[in-house]
Amino acid sequence: MTSDRGRDPDRDPLPDDGDGGDDSAPSVAPAQVIAEIERGDTLPSEHLRALAGPSDAVVREFVSLWPRLAPERRREVLARLHRLAQDDATLDFHRIHLSALRDPDPATRMLAVEGLWEQERTEYMDLLLDQLRRDSEATVRAAIALALAPWVVSAEFGLLSEEDAEQLAATLREAVEDMHEEEEVRACALEALGASSDESVTDLIAELYETGGQRMRIAALRAMGRNGDDRWLPVLTHCFTDDDVDVRAAAATSAGQLLMGAAIDPLTELIEDTDEEVQLAAIGALGEIGGLDAERVLTALLGHRERHLAGAAQEALNGLRALALTFDSGGGGEDDER
Repeated sequence: MTSDRGRDPDRDPLPDDGDGGDDSAPSVAPAQVIAEIERGDTLPSEHLRALAGPSDAVVREFVSLWPRLAPERRREVLARLHRLAQDDATLDFHRIHLSALRDPDPATRMLAVEGLWEQERTEYMDLLLDQLRRDSEATVRAAIALALAPWVVSAEFGLLSEEDAEQLAATLREAVEDMHEEEEVRACALEALGASSDESVTDLIAELYETGGQRMRIAALRAMGRNGDDRWLPVLTHCFTDDDVDVRAAAATSAGQLLMGAAIDPLTELIEDTDEEVQLAAIGALGEIGGLDAERVLTALLGHRERHLAGAAQEALNGLRALALTFDSGGGGEDDER
């Protein structure tokens, strides 16, 4: 896979891998939608769908339009496209978001970054790494750091070249260790880096959990879940009784990500927490772990008098059943007890 370092996506968008075609594409032409955007018209969702998988010509037209729009309109369009893509995984607007990555408005740049989540091309990783180093707004840099997390996972699975994996890890670690950087950026970079199994990352997580401020401590807890190492479970369950709600919630979520049956009993007790956020995190974690014991706890919650707990339990069970169907249909399987 080739890299396009130094390419400015505002002026020269990266070509798409696909043909931009969609048998179920809406009848509205992309040019009509672009005209509606420029006029300030109300944008029906069905019209915006026409911008999915755009051709090079449509991207060029969109890039030409972009500077003529007010920042509020640019943000509205990107937010609507992002919501559509979340609701329908077949819709791909990433080339539209890519064209806004250098927007002068920080909030628009953040929306552009969010629209690049789950992209796998290293060209995009390079663009985000470059912008992490040079973007003037800490909020944007923090969003970029989190958006780089999927590539850390890709590196763990050997899907990045050694050079790309080293560049990614080095840039994120540099952000974490930069004491002049905003704490939120450092925290997000640590969370993203957490998926790495490198022992130096494990040491960094442990160090910042012990010595960092409250935000860095929460980031370290979240990184523990991404890291997936069994050694973190005692640390996480110890935090179930912390005075800070955010600490308890982060610890619960990460305990679920470890996929360890030993976390089920402590998480079950945490459902009785006084804070709703913590309760929901504990239920979600049980859904992540799965297995017969977790299912029994979740099933018992379906009749709970607190509707938000019953609803969360139902959602977790739905996720487990969907996962089971996926494994069944794929001919694979895994043990009930993890």
